[in-house]
Amino acid sequence: MSEQPLNFSRKGMKSSSKLIILSIVSVALMMLDSRYSAVQKIKGYTATALYPLQWIANQPVYFYRYISELAQSQIDLVAESKRLNEENGRLKLLLAQAGIQQNELVELKRLQGLQQSGIRIAGMATVISNGRDPLSDRLILNKGEVSGFKVGDAAVDQNGLIGQITQVHPLSAELTLITNSKTVIPIMVERTGVRSLLYGSGGSINLRYFPADADLRPDDVLVTSGLDSIYPEGIPVAKVLQVFRAAGTPYYRVTLAPLSGFRNSKYVLVLPQKKRPEQLSPAPDLAQAKRP
Repeated sequence: MSEQPLNFSRKGMKSSSKLIILSIVSVALMMLDSRYSAVQKIKGYTATALYPLQWIANQPVYFYRYISELAQSQIDLVAESKRLNEENGRLKLLLAQAGIQQNELVELKRLQGLQQSGIRIAGMATVISNGRDPLSDRLILNKGEVSGFKVGDAAVDQNGLIGQITQVHPLSAELTLITNSKTVIPIMVERTGVRSLLYGSGGSINLRYFPADADLRPDDVLVTSGLDSIYPEGIPVAKVLQVFRAAGTPYYRVTLAPLSGFRNSKYVLVLPQKKRPEQLSPAPDLAQAKRP
């Protein structure tokens, strides 16, 4: 029995024949479509019948577009939110800085008013530090001996007396607050003129020996009396909050509130000391009389 080789190739219609047949069919369909309305109706019915399949086939594309647009919108919203938060933080910082500058401007204007009130001024200084201890009763100023500051000069802020210069360096000075335990200030009641002494007591001030038979009321303002060579007369020092008659003593028990801003004042005016009588130069006739 003879073996026949397997032949997997089959002869079919040639490509050129397929092209001719398809062309003829296409021309025939075009002629039928242009001349017979029945064909157009068949096309309409066919399109209507196939529309659900087309709709289903297009859904993945629409869903992909929707998800892409939603993701892009989410990314844009996150980026915009981040930008707005950064802008909001920047504006808040600028607003806070503007508020600080506004407060400093008000403080400087008040100090300028004090300078124009006729009080002798040695100069204006800026508080640059409160020393090593934030709760200490000492402040460091950015000016010193070069600016004419001397030990013993008084200092005021926009509200009243704040302290006294206790150390002077060429370019800086140390200011001791009136709350220091060694501070004694001659004061008087602005309303009545009754004089007394005000004492520092380490963080506060006291009116220890104000006579109970004198007139003193809440809201009275205590000012410097000028009965020393340090503090000029009329500088506000403290306000009376409460007044009690202490039983068994001839003095009031008084609660005071300092008027100056110990912890928040940035600028101070330094007032030179008044010359003591012995520091004044003698009159010309007395000087000549003393000459041999």
